[in-house]
Amino acid sequence: MNTAKVTDLRQHLSKVPHKADTARLDALSRRFVALLPALLDEFFVASDDFLFRLAEKTTDGFESGAYFDSLRALRLEKNSIREAIIKGVKTYTDEVAKGQVEAETTDAAPKVTELSLIEDDTLERGLAIDSFTNRILERSGDQWLAFRERLGVLTGRKDLNNEQTPFNPEVLGRMAMSALEGGNWSLKTTLLLFRLFDQKAVSKLLVFYQSNNNWLIEEGILPNLKLINASTQNRPDMSSSETFEQLGQMLSQRMYGEHPGGQAQPGGYAGGGFSGSGAGGYNAGAGMAGSGGQGVMVAADALQALMGNLTRVQAQASAAPVSLDLGEMKLWAQAQAQQVTAQVQGTQEAGTVSLVAMLFEYILDDQKLSAHMKQLMARMQIPIIKVALLDKEFFTESEHSARLLLNRMARAATGWQPDEHLEDDVLLDGMERIVTRLNHEFESDLTMFDSALSEFDDLKAEYDAVAQARVSPMVEAEETQFKEHQNQDRARLFMEALLEGETLPEDAEHLLKRHWYRLMRGIYTTHGEGKAWKTSARIARELVWSLQPNIQVTESTRFARLLPNLRSGLHDGLKALGLNEGERDRLMSAIDEWHQPRHQPLSESVWADQERLDAFTERSARADELVEQPQPLPVDEPVIQHKPADLTYYMDMVETFETGAWFDIENQSGKIERGCLTAIVGMGSKYIFTDHQSNKVAERSAIGLAMALRNDGFRLVDDAPLFDRMIDTLVSELGEPEKTRH
Repeated sequence: MNTAKVTDLRQHLSKVPHKADTARLDALSRRFVALLPALLDEFFVASDDFLFRLAEKTTDGFESGAYFDSLRALRLEKNSIREAIIKGVKTYTDEVAKGQVEAETTDAAPKVTELSLIEDDTLERGLAIDSFTNRILERSGDQWLAFRERLGVLTGRKDLNNEQTPFNPEVLGRMAMSALEGGNWSLKTTLLLFRLFDQKAVSKLLVFYQSNNNWLIEEGILPNLKLINASTQNRPDMSSSETFEQLGQMLSQRMYGEHPGGQAQPGGYAGGGFSGSGAGGYNAGAGMAGSGGQGVMVAADALQALMGNLTRVQAQASAAPVSLDLGEMKLWAQAQAQQVTAQVQGTQEAGTVSLVAMLFEYILDDQKLSAHMKQLMARMQIPIIKVALLDKEFFTESEHSARLLLNRMARAATGWQPDEHLEDDVLLDGMERIVTRLNHEFESDLTMFDSALSEFDDLKAEYDAVAQARVSPMVEAEETQFKEHQNQDRARLFMEALLEGETLPEDAEHLLKRHWYRLMRGIYTTHGEGKAWKTSARIARELVWSLQPNIQVTESTRFARLLPNLRSGLHDGLKALGLNEGERDRLMSAIDEWHQPRHQPLSESVWADQERLDAFTERSARADELVEQPQPLPVDEPVIQHKPADLTYYMDMVETFETGAWFDIENQSGKIERGCLTAIVGMGSKYIFTDHQSNKVAERSAIGLAMALRNDGFRLVDDAPLFDRMIDTLVSELGEPEKTRH
């Protein structure tokens, strides 16, 4: 076990000054600034190469040109970016050196938890900075924790959190993001460059925290501080035979008076059952073979007799409780285990029986399995005990066929739930056949498990094929919807948004809906989101603005200045469409007529006209958003209430999800449903979840899924092999002090 001591910081209270240690803070400030030049040199060299490779690799001419434009802009602006980062960090460190610990929070960017889903740009920036921060803090581990405690001493504050600790990674990330945002390129390029900065900065900051911990130790700041990192505790290797020897020793300590409390236990698993379930009572004797406990080896003839007795107990599997009551199932499984335990009392096989019995107690307590599946798998207990007694490699060999069969059956049962078609369920019926045959026919021939495993793999393949056939139409429909979304008619969406509820002269409406729409669609199809596309949209917006009631009176200066350019743009656009001269002249005459000076006097109607203009301004802004970027892929997801927590961790988690993972999903009524991640549509645009019958139970965007995970609306079901999870938990349970288990 980890023997590192945890320093009680109350011992250092007398050493914590009431005022900040400005001398040492100033030294750290200079060290923090000193790491920037080399970091920025590496970053700019890498950025130049990175943008060039992107421009060369893309097959989209417009996108390639955009990357080359960004490359040229970066070369021109890198000195100003360098200066902005260094200046920002220097200002911050000067405040730190003066003991102004909280100065950095004054102009901080909005936290992710304060943002709505609509603020996509700000959310993207916040996520990038938070991801940068969390990655460094996680990789720094104990070095960061120790640095934070020592900074508490230097600042005179013992309650610093990560954000309040001077020289935390977020400070540098925020300065870098702010400087990069000033560049002449898109948000997408800014985020790409920031991720590259992230990669270069990680190693520099890791060294900074480690080296300055060493320096502060030399300076006498908490020189004896040690912290336990839970992730590095000395756990046994689950694949090692030594693990099971240790388990045997632990069992011995908990059985016949050898446990740490020094109080003898008359028999059975001390502590009352696995995982605190209270379902113990396995009089398991003195431990496992090789554990060094009491007991004798079982002779070959005795083992053969034992196998015969177990076969008779095994035949009782058909008498398993049919009520699906968990309490009855546990009592039945314990009674079976106790019959076996009585036959190995005082032998070195007692620990083996106890360990297998605990495995099945774990199965019956597993929240991921339905009652039907628990009942079915509980009937595997005696066959597995026999396997463990006959072949010690069952515990040490992860590819043992009996162990694989248990793991794969449990994994397949994870998302299974009973329904009205229970009698025709392919998976349940197939598993029932396998379990029944093992109970009726297995005596000592271990190859039966090889054939049972092969049969189950065939069954699972058939089951998956049926499920895939059911879900394929839905997935194909989702993929088609995504492709249609990707190819959405941006010109049509823009025009509909701009003209929604608008009353225009008939010729003006015809010009925009027919001719100008065709022009915009042609520009977008041919040239993409370039200057011509945005200019054509602006001309359409300005034309509608110029036709608003009383606009010539209320906005006379702007109207007069706009008119010549608007007329010229409309003429050029109609000409580019290839309209014949007569039609062009007719439309231009109509445009001139619409814009004839109108000198009507102001009246009360001006207020209604202003309301119309305000409504148009809002529609125009929405239409402009469609010009700048496509609408998000429609996803049916609820509005999620925020909790004060960091979203970045969950966004990183979402990126790791693969199809086939199971989740417990809380629906809007509060009921928990189990859903499998069946499809990820459009590179993470939509995550689709189905039940075991391939019915859709939920869909989420990436951000929506991250928020649901954060709010416990989605919980990932652990898909680690059942056997490994049980052993890991058992090692933890048996390794705890007795008083913590009650």
